[in-house]
Amino acid sequence: MAYPHGLGMRIDNKAKAMPQYFFHVREGSSLSRDEEGQELPNADDARREAINATREMLGEKLLHGGELNHRSIEIADATGHVVDVVHSREVLFQDGRLRAYSDDVTQSAPSNTPTE
Repeated sequence: MAYPHGLGMRIDNKAKAMPQYFFHVREGSSLSRDEEGQELPNADDARREAINATREMLGEKLLHGGELNHRSIEIADATGHVVDVVHSREVLFQDGRLRAYSDDVTQSAPSNTPTE
């Protein structure tokens, strides 16, 4: 396509910025605020990120001791509005049973089953 007066096609190089989410960790009455945040496509991805972070924190608690179910991550948007909360208990349990995750690396670990 030819453009009049030698003008080339105008390309808008501005990519749409992703929303920023902040992951504040609450333990009892104490709140540790995330000052940096993370850009993610949407609140569902932010929730997945919070669940993964909670799983990591629970692993640390198991290794070093401490309460497992008194922590939560409050997911806030750029305005400071809390859009979701992930509680340790919901990460640990589902329907009263320990929760399993499809990306659990221990599922691919070699078994120690004796062979005959």
